[in-house]
Amino acid sequence: MPRFFFHFSDGKRQFTDDVGFELSGLAAARKHATQQVRELRTAMCDPHIQDLSGWSMSVVDAKGETILELGFDLRVSGTAS
Repeated sequence: MPRFFFHFSDGKRQFTDDVGFELSGLAAARKHATQQVRELRTAMCDPHIQDLSGWSMSVVDAKGETILELGFDLRVSGTAS
């Protein structure tokens, strides 16, 4: 099974996933990323973090190539061809 890494950024800093997850493919990686973003948004209910527009998650394959960008609004902003 391929390994995917789920990095996220607040627009200024990147938080790197050095472990990753083995998943069956791109669809499973997208589902996992969506779940992770939802969990992060819930955890970030601090009133000082009201604007999440700069936050995003990058899904990276084992070769280090970004295959998916997901905003915290759950919109995909790009995929690899």
